[in-house]
Amino acid sequence: MAIVRNLLAVTAVLGSLPACAQAPLPNPEGPSAETGLKIGRHEISTVPTPEGMIVRSATYTPSGKVLVSYAKQADAPERDITLATMNDDGTGLHVFFTGKIPERPKDNGLRYMVFPDNRRIFMGDFVIECTAPLEACTDARLLPVQYPAEIADGDHVGHRWSEPIMAPDNRHIAWTSLLANYAALVFTGELQRGGAGYVIVNSQIVSTLDPFRPDPAHADGVLPSPIRGGEVKQFVGGGTAISAVGAVRRDLPGSVVLDLPAGRNEAITDTPGYTETTIFSPDEKLGITMTTRFSAGSDLAVLGLLPRPYPDSLNMALSMFAYTYSVTGVRRERPGNVGPALIDIAASKSTAGYLGANLNTDPDWVYYSPMSWHPDGRRAMWMEGRRDGGTQRIQIVRLPDYRPGPSIPARRTPPKVSYGITDLSAVKAYAHSSRDIHVRVYGRTSGHIDYDRTPEKVEKVYTNFSDDGLNVFSGREVTLPNPRGNSTYMARIDLAGPRPGRMDLKLTFGPLGGSMPARIVFDQGADGQPLSQGYAEYAGQRQEVSKLNR
Repeated sequence: MAIVRNLLAVTAVLGSLPACAQAPLPNPEGPSAETGLKIGRHEISTVPTPEGMIVRSATYTPSGKVLVSYAKQADAPERDITLATMNDDGTGLHVFFTGKIPERPKDNGLRYMVFPDNRRIFMGDFVIECTAPLEACTDARLLPVQYPAEIADGDHVGHRWSEPIMAPDNRHIAWTSLLANYAALVFTGELQRGGAGYVIVNSQIVSTLDPFRPDPAHADGVLPSPIRGGEVKQFVGGGTAISAVGAVRRDLPGSVVLDLPAGRNEAITDTPGYTETTIFSPDEKLGITMTTRFSAGSDLAVLGLLPRPYPDSLNMALSMFAYTYSVTGVRRERPGNVGPALIDIAASKSTAGYLGANLNTDPDWVYYSPMSWHPDGRRAMWMEGRRDGGTQRIQIVRLPDYRPGPSIPARRTPPKVSYGITDLSAVKAYAHSSRDIHVRVYGRTSGHIDYDRTPEKVEKVYTNFSDDGLNVFSGREVTLPNPRGNSTYMARIDLAGPRPGRMDLKLTFGPLGGSMPARIVFDQGADGQPLSQGYAEYAGQRQEVSKLNR
């Protein structure tokens, strides 16, 4: 029985005319059904920007200003940047940095994470440092960041970081490293000033490296463990937890929070389709979420409607198709949107079918990161880009009726956790240890699941499997991946129990590249049947493949 590590498929989400002001769009939002939290109206508008400003990125700073990265010419190289602060009504522009950000091997573009001290910006490979707050900065310096040698470079590294985040204590960071074999690892560490720049010390791996352990009751069985370690998005809980991408209840990704001391994931969202990022408000009662839930034609809810056992450790490798189809394709040409959604966190965690409010207002504009909250807790910001390319704009949602609670105070980010791996030589071993998986998982009350995974096929066979004696799974699902050609997912699964369900479908995706990546192929196959057809049913709901866009 081979036990494997490479189970996390993390996809890294990596203008031009000036934006014009847009009249606020009022939308009522009453009390959330489960919590009674009253959000009230939300009003969406576009931040006006000075003439000639080609916006590349924007985020709120701890002081409530907007940090904006922009160019003055549409054809300016991506790494030739100007950084400024301004008010979110477009006034008060203060430029404090202009220059070229050097390329370094294994970097991953440009990100802008403002330190809580409001004097520094963590960019992944560099820190921009000021002696005064950013809105008064006149002496910005660009300083390099030194990563641990085991992840800084090498043939085993794809990108050493993806969306690095900074803790409220101004010291600790977390990041996801993408390895050359398409696996991913999540690290925490401490960012220290030293020498000619910054160095990351006291690093540890907080991801699950092996999700299987022997089953003491069955010599040929394993016990799956929950997987820690999707792409990190934000420190929460004052710095003791991390908002990240993960799978707790569904086969497609959702948003989770990893409690660092306990090493436990908590599901924040639960929708059948694709959800990736949740950025929490300062009081951590609200969130804005990147999601396909409001885009029926490009939301692959048919794949996630029926919950299956162990969707993280026994995953079907569907994330890359869902991301490419629902996000990349929509940003390029496919009709649809990826939100964001405004959510009540408590309701999202506890109320079945909770969606929140759709913040997308125009089918020609599509969400891009980053998302951020104003420190007053009544405004949030994100980027949008035109589907026809080029132009980006800054969007704001204002909550005039919402009365936020106190901001969560900074707490000590754990420098070490019991499950953390401080021997970073494990990185190279993990990257080079790709093996096939052939495991059997026995149900606590009946049956078993046979799970087989190779580069050519992922298969999961249910034989009267039940963990609770009430819900019993039978059937089979299989993924045949071919990123450069057609990939096929097929499922015939029956769930018997109090909330019965069924999947009977075939879904064929085209190549992951091109202008319509991962298109759904409805052509007839050699057997005369459509290459994509069928449905999923669960608890009285039904999703049909035929309703999806190509």
